[in-house]
Amino acid sequence: MPRTSGSKKTRFSLWLPDEIRKELSQRQEATGKSSVAEVIREAVEVYRSLLQAKEAGMSLFYEDDSGQKGRIWLLPGPLPVRRPKR
Repeated sequence: MPRTSGSKKTRFSLWLPDEIRKELSQRQEATGKSSVAEVIREAVEVYRSLLQAKEAGMSLFYEDDSGQKGRIWLLPGPLPVRRPKR
């Protein structure tokens, strides 16, 4: 059972492959975060926000620097449908 610390917080263990741990450490250094846990908390919050937008009926799209556009695919959910090129 997870331990709680402070109000409305839960601690748990998360096992990750070494490769992902190294990448998270690099993200921590690049962003100036105080810990890898902070990087993970922020990533979870971004994912939650995207899921809430999807649940509210929003369609999410991206456009990269080259002008390529596409639909953002969030798990869980169906794959985005590819539209035929015009």
